Amino acid sequence: MDDIQSVHTFVKRALSAGEFLAAYDAAREAVEVHPDDDWLQQRMALSLAQMGASSRAQAILNSLAAKDPTNRETLSILGRTYKDQWCANPANEQYLRQSFDCYNRAFEVQPAESYPGINAATIAFLLKETDKANRIARTVLEICRQQPDDYWKHATVAEALVVLGDAEGAREAYKAAVAAESNNLRAFSSTRKQARALSRHLYDRADAFDECFPIPKLVVFSGHMMDAPDRRTPRFPQAKEAEVKQLLEKQLAAMNAGIGFASAASGSDILFLEAMLDRGGTIHLVLPWPAEEFVKTSVEIAGGDWAERFEKVLTRAASIRILGELYMPGSATGFEYCNLAMNGLARLFAQSLDLEITPLAVWDGFAGAPGGTGSFVRYWRNHRVPVKIVPIATKPPSLLTSTEAFDMDDESPDDEFEAWVRASGRQEIKAIMFADVVGYSKLPETVIPKYVAQFNQRVSRLMAESSAAPVNVNTWGDGLFFVFNNVEDAGRFALDLRDLVVKTNWVDLGLPHNLNIRIAVHAGPVYVNFDPVVREITFTGAHVSRAARIEPITHEGEVFTSEEFAALAAADQSKGFTCDLVGTTQLAKSYGLFRIYSLERTAI
Repeated sequence: MDDIQSVHTFVKRALSAGEFLAAYDAAREAVEVHPDDDWLQQRMALSLAQMGASSRAQAILNSLAAKDPTNRETLSILGRTYKDQWCANPANEQYLRQSFDCYNRAFEVQPAESYPGINAATIAFLLKETDKANRIARTVLEICRQQPDDYWKHATVAEALVVLGDAEGAREAYKAAVAAESNNLRAFSSTRKQARALSRHLYDRADAFDECFPIPKLVVFSGHMMDAPDRRTPRFPQAKEAEVKQLLEKQLAAMNAGIGFASAASGSDILFLEAMLDRGGTIHLVLPWPAEEFVKTSVEIAGGDWAERFEKVLTRAASIRILGELYMPGSATGFEYCNLAMNGLARLFAQSLDLEITPLAVWDGFAGAPGGTGSFVRYWRNHRVPVKIVPIATKPPSLLTSTEAFDMDDESPDDEFEAWVRASGRQEIKAIMFADVVGYSKLPETVIPKYVAQFNQRVSRLMAESSAAPVNVNTWGDGLFFVFNNVEDAGRFALDLRDLVVKTNWVDLGLPHNLNIRIAVHAGPVYVNFDPVVREITFTGAHVSRAARIEPITHEGEVFTSEEFAALAAADQSKGFTCDLVGTTQLAKSYGLFRIYSLERTAI
């Protein structure tokens, strides 16, 4: 990070490509070495804003504004965060007025620039202050006449013409903007988002200007693996590879696919990834466990050159997420977890760029085991999102023997591992929470009974009264451990527990005033066992350890989550909270670098 100009260049490119996580992490790391680099801090805030973390972006921007209250860039990004908050809660007009105030102050900085000006005009227009909006829009057009013909000039002119009532002129200017900038996904997305807000205001529909923006589709994909040589009932034999490849290419072309999320098993996954790369698209991979183990469970078993092709797509991926930490072949639960996390990560990426998601599957039409293609199709259909299907013809279910039907359903490898799981316990996807009471270790012995009576009793009452209560609880002095059936319950309860601790006047109850709490939540497959030592059902596994390692790095009075928790919350469309990026952080006990999010409450 010593070459600061290289960092600036990387951050600019990452933002243009819509890779906001990468942009934020690079800027954040560089700011630790260059704390006075305001440009990088502004890009940190912009990246957070793009990912929906408006409050965290505002914390950075308000600090910069206190240092330089007339910085045009700081004020403009701050105005954007308030506008985003209004978009999420249109009933709160105050956000819109705060947005206008920031943009207008930025526009008043001399010499005046068109970017804050057009945003001020648009906000005034949305506030139905037409005279003010028209006056500012005309001033912006005058400024634009002195500027070179580039993307932002044409986009600004288009928006000004919308405000002034010239819809046809606006369409021509939007198209000219796109023609001037060949490949800037963030710019196209940002301009379309603003155009949609104006379209809703004018026509009660969002798509009046959509035709002007050739924004690629985001495709999330699942499909059957290539048949192993010893498969009893053919499903995806090698002979069908060329046919499926051609059908995939046609589907991707028809939907203008440009961004793909998938795993990377032999057969359909790799064919999809190769087709996306051949189109010049970007690919994001999600693997259920480390690559070397994934090759054994899901790539090499098909034979041929699939392992070599797997390595090639890995080297060209924009991002790779590895979810499992066990270096052993996985179960159907691990594949199901991978499916859900992949769907959630695709949703988060789409939200950051206001993109439409198209699920695509190479599927034989059978329900299949958890974590298989049928499970993927069922998820999206349950969420009322149509799935594009590339069919693979097989025997109708009525013509299959019971043995063949089982073989059709079996998408998971390793019978020995599955037998071990059944014998010693079962795997289930759970949300796990660890909490640590800050200040407990300094309590004198005489206060411990009061702590148990006052603190623990209030936590017990919270559980009894909560509709999101945990299904398993344990405590160790200052430590609390909870297990939940789903991420929404875990997120809501974590925030309720945080609020209970932060808002209670502990001094009145005979406890220290600085009593606080750190809370960490994660989600993943855990083993559900009967523990003969404590004689009760317990939950254990690598994902329990992950949650335990997040808790020590959590800020006091906050709830931190893993990226996997954020992904599953997005997949489940959980209500009552959002997950805002904190950054890539080293976990406790040198556990490794992981992306961490902060849980923030929202209205249900």
